[in-house]
Amino acid sequence: MEDILKQILSELKDIKTDIGELKTGQARLEVGQQKLQQNLIESLGTYTEKITEHVDDKTEVLNKKVYKVESDIERLSRQ
Repeated sequence: MEDILKQILSELKDIKTDIGELKTGQARLEVGQQKLQQNLIESLGTYTEKITEHVDDKTEVLNKKVYKVESDIERLSRQ
């Protein structure tokens, strides 16, 4: 009977150790997930800014071309 109680106690200690390790692992995973989410948000922000800058640059170029064409049309219509 005493041997069985010692075995049960030993198994309970092992389970307690395993639970502690699981909690530690879970905490590490949660920290890693938070860092990943933060990195994704920052990356998406940077990517969005670059897209916006690219669109703005292309729009500026197109506006200049349209202005030139409109000016040419206006000049030709006056002749």
